[in-house]
Amino acid sequence: MKIIINILSVICFLLFLGNSKAKKDDSSYTLAFIKDVYIDEGNYTFNGSNDSVYTKGEGERTENFIGVFPKENDTVAIYKLNKDLNEKPEKFSFWSKKKNNQTITFYCSMGDDIKITFGNQNNIIINNDTYEVNKEYYTFLKQKILIEKSVLDLAFFLKDGYGDYEESLEPLNKNWRNQKEDNRFKIIKAKIKNKNYQTDDQFFSYEFTYKYTKRGIVENILGQNSFTKKKIEENNKYLVYVTDRSVNERALVQEYLYKNKKTFLDSIVGSRIRYSDATTYHYKKFQSILKTINIATKPSNLRDILKLLDLNKKNLD
Repeated sequence: MKIIINILSVICFLLFLGNSKAKKDDSSYTLAFIKDVYIDEGNYTFNGSNDSVYTKGEGERTENFIGVFPKENDTVAIYKLNKDLNEKPEKFSFWSKKKNNQTITFYCSMGDDIKITFGNQNNIIINNDTYEVNKEYYTFLKQKILIEKSVLDLAFFLKDGYGDYEESLEPLNKNWRNQKEDNRFKIIKAKIKNKNYQTDDQFFSYEFTYKYTKRGIVENILGQNSFTKKKIEENNKYLVYVTDRSVNERALVQEYLYKNKKTFLDSIVGSRIRYSDATTYHYKKFQSILKTINIATKPSNLRDILKLLDLNKKNLD
């Protein structure tokens, strides 16, 4: 009798494991909700006598986004919600096509394509740009981007945004999955060719170099006159960077990036100088909410997505 009880106990345990595994594998989609906050703090226009005129900003505005991420990464959809949830939201779609065992192209509904080729000597070619990474990062990115077709990992790789694909990837360049940087992975250098939109076939070419601390944290990125990023402070809560970015030789953007070590919900304090009228615009922006759930089947419409995420007009304001 004791033997029979033991056998039944083992069978029950195996059935439990099987059911647990089935439930774990049953999550085929991840739904994510984020809230972005932008604060327009106004601008100062300088005149020839070193005085300035202040114009009040529009204050705070919020934008709500929902992401639908399939486990197989076949098609990613991002929705930018309207204040009136009955209005059709703006939708950004991403999908991919693998050409061979070295190349994949990501497409987006905005019309721009991003072609990625994994070359020799840990080089990754993205459209007209070439990135050299360390061996660990090359192996990781090849698995995630080429094999698993993860456009989210592509966006995270290119998060500093100095290539011409920055605008296309912007809907993905948010904290969609509470992702922490892995200090084992390093970009060594990059050669970037940005289009000169005043001509048809000319480019601005830049070389970027990366420097890291002994712990593998980015210390600075030098991109000649187009982009620089420097770590200026670190405490128990934040890593603080200052970045300077040229915009089409007509403006300069300077941003202080506060990277939250615990929540990974980073914040930015920035200013944009427009040379044509000597005006400096001041702003802040941050992500205030991240909410995710895993589900078995793809929702048929936005109303179902809102219901699953337990979202309504009240908690979207």
